[in-house]
Amino acid sequence: MQCESRLTLDASAADHVVDVANVVREPALGGDRPADLARFEGVLDALADFSRDPAVQVYAITDRSLLTDARLTARERERLDRWYRHGLMEVLPRADDRILELADALGVRVVSGDNFLDFHRAHPWIPGDRDRFLRPVLGDDGVIVVRPRIMPVPPEWQVSRKEEEGLLLEAGVLRRWAPNGHLTVLGRHWRCPEPGCPLFGAGDRPSTALPRRRRDRVLCPTHGGPLADAGPRPRQVQVKVLMDGTVRGRFMVTAGEPLAVGRAPAGGGAVLGTWVDDHAVESVSRTHVVLAFDGRVLTVLDERSANGTRIRRSRPAGDELVPLHHGSRWTLRRGDSVVLHDRLELLPSGRQFVFEEDGTDGTVDPLRQESAAGPTMMGVPLPALDEGRRGDGRE
Repeated sequence: MQCESRLTLDASAADHVVDVANVVREPALGGDRPADLARFEGVLDALADFSRDPAVQVYAITDRSLLTDARLTARERERLDRWYRHGLMEVLPRADDRILELADALGVRVVSGDNFLDFHRAHPWIPGDRDRFLRPVLGDDGVIVVRPRIMPVPPEWQVSRKEEEGLLLEAGVLRRWAPNGHLTVLGRHWRCPEPGCPLFGAGDRPSTALPRRRRDRVLCPTHGGPLADAGPRPRQVQVKVLMDGTVRGRFMVTAGEPLAVGRAPAGGGAVLGTWVDDHAVESVSRTHVVLAFDGRVLTVLDERSANGTRIRRSRPAGDELVPLHHGSRWTLRRGDSVVLHDRLELLPSGRQFVFEEDGTDGTVDPLRQESAAGPTMMGVPLPALDEGRRGDGRE
């Protein structure tokens, strides 16, 4: 697959943020040259394997110096410049702070070998973090792989994180997004006054990147100047189509525009046959479910599917399968997926702003436990629950 098809600056679609300069300049990732763009391509392949998603979407960011690095070939520098000009890669004088800003605001993982030690005080969540960073390494077979990493805790770190964060906020140094603060700017189109800005300059290209925030100002990450508000932009959430645990495709659900999903939805929608084989799609109804996004939460409605729908809930004690009865609507929470067939699921994006907090304790009543223990494909319609026994995300 072409490298370009995996690059995106869409804040709603990116699965990972990659520190391009760090990867390209890391000799331990193979090759004889001190800087080699093939390492970045190898990392993209590694992320596709890691996420089981051949079309994995990556938000690529690099230091500006990489575009003029004489250790790269002229052709490699031309490719980097083209990605930048076409809005496929973000370029900054120094990319580290922006990489961490995206990870913090969007909840995406960072791919880098950098420990970001000089940013630990500005971003107190980094030391000891176990969830948000991946390190690219060269496997025994000479192929690049990515592995989860634990960020180091500097020995001099003696001030508690909350105390340190309070001091930085008071000094105006800490530049973090307030909870859900990025929703406001992602709900607007923005334009940069600088001609030819690759992120916010083209009137015919949606401004899907995440602007920078400095106090109450919305700024262009590339040029640093204030962005002009160009009007409302409908919020979207990404949904992935999984068959046998592998991502086969993806589509977007736009706020205020319910989307039918099935074998051949009437009036348009997400046609699953585009991505999965005939055997799996034959067991899916023409309109199996309807997804709706209100800008805050994503819900799923079973449209009287012939073989039923289940919600797979991720729990510490193991996955839980909950039947979604005909006409019932479920509010999806972090870790939930929509099971249409024993081989086919819909997985909402892992963006932290897509889900509301889950206040339930994961318990289910006996009827739901019995139903969840059965096979995923249901031969007969499930019995209806009593009105008083509906719980969790259902309405």
